[in-house]
Amino acid sequence: MTLTAFLLARIAEDEAAADAAPAGGGPAYLADPTDPARVLAECRAKRRVVVLADEATGLDETVDMEREAGSRGESGIHYVGDRILRAMAAVYDGHRDFDPAWRD
Repeated sequence: MTLTAFLLARIAEDEAAADAAPAGGGPAYLADPTDPARVLAECRAKRRVVVLADEATGLDETVDMEREAGSRGESGIHYVGDRILRAMAAVYDGHRDFDPAWRD
């Protein structure tokens, strides 16, 4: 599983939980981190950040399977997109699908 796929799966889980929750509504969603409307808005925003960061990784899936390897060979260079994705994944460090290689 790629880091991007991992993050999108976690966002989808949060989104499904929010969809299943009773609707709140009103301006209180700004202050209530459990309000389903706020959670859904956050999921949309996170998904967009993940897509943008993935585009900024510099990995080219057509070159030496970079996308699957998740690196640029022996250079070990992490582009800003990689660092953003790793930072977002840090909150899921205890998840069974989390790859320790994603730690900074």
